[in-house]
Amino acid sequence: MHSLKNNIYAVSLLFIFNGCLFGSWAAKMPFFKQKFALDEQTLSLFLLLLAFGAVVSFPLAGRLSDKLGVQVMSKLAYVLYPIPFIGLALSNNTICLAVALFCFGFLHGGMDVVMNSWAAKTEGLTNKKLMPFFHAMFSLGAGVGAASSVLLMWADIGTLVHFIIICGFFAPFYMLLRQPKLITATTVQSATGVVDDNTKLPKLFLVSIGLIAMFCALGEGAVADWSAVIMRQEFATDMSFAGWAYAIFSIFMVLARLFGHTVIDKYGVTLVVRGCALFSLLGVMMIILVQSPYIALLGFAFMGVGYSIIVPLVFSKAASVNEHKSGVAIAFVATFTYGGLLCGPVIIGVLAHHTSLKEALYLLAVLPGYTLMRAFLLAPNYQKINQ
Repeated sequence: MHSLKNNIYAVSLLFIFNGCLFGSWAAKMPFFKQKFALDEQTLSLFLLLLAFGAVVSFPLAGRLSDKLGVQVMSKLAYVLYPIPFIGLALSNNTICLAVALFCFGFLHGGMDVVMNSWAAKTEGLTNKKLMPFFHAMFSLGAGVGAASSVLLMWADIGTLVHFIIICGFFAPFYMLLRQPKLITATTVQSATGVVDDNTKLPKLFLVSIGLIAMFCALGEGAVADWSAVIMRQEFATDMSFAGWAYAIFSIFMVLARLFGHTVIDKYGVTLVVRGCALFSLLGVMMIILVQSPYIALLGFAFMGVGYSIIVPLVFSKAASVNEHKSGVAIAFVATFTYGGLLCGPVIIGVLAHHTSLKEALYLLAVLPGYTLMRAFLLAPNYQKINQ
């Protein structure tokens, strides 16, 4: 139990740290937009550069975490991640900003793979589904980071000092990652007693569950970018009220992740995943069909619950297909997840341009159908394809 607790503390630190730095950056985007006089299109290109850095890092981080171990890679990422983060504040032209954003995305994505791999190994030390809880820690960290940006901007603290304060706060907690033998190694042995780490990953299976994560992330990305616009344009609310849509969505997502393991223990993975798919479907249909902005907020709350724990469970399942290649497997499905996050806002925007925002949301009502049909793939006792 002592080993389990130490692993939970270490992994929680990684998720909070990653979320806090990313949330701090996200809340400061208007500052960087103004500082470098970026229009919306140019800012979108810079954000794509950040995402590209993350996607490039996935396969490398996956292979290295499997080869060197998640603890070694986590310590390395923890030390390196603040460098491009502070580099963002030091950027004095768009070229420096572009380089810093790519490197920031690269370290963010690399840590994403490593910390999820460690989380999956920690989950293997117990019979509880801990992945949703760890993802709640990321959301908590992102909220703290965003709040710190608002608070320090109100106190007229410069961006460089702000980013240094954030990194300095987390520096002492590095000791949590240095504890010896945090991970209890598990081995897969063949009939001859030799550790078998050359088995191939079941790519078809990973694609199948990767699509579940992709469709879920597509909805999450669409809500993040379009929720306030939907409230303003379709429900004629003021700016302050419109902001509550994403806030409500995020709050219910975090709450669902915090208590997700309890619900899973009671009802099982398959039933919970199907329930989440139905919640997301009900939520988006409420937004499409109702006229009341208050009921629309309830719809966003339902969508927050619906999108809360599916992606964490996909990562958990991907890591379980081969314990010696869990990093590579997580990197594989993470590419689908980021693809959904990136494509969601764009697809909804294109559809809305040709129809309307509410009609464009029908896409989000169709996608849960795949999850409903394929939820059984995420069950712990499901026999993996070709194994």
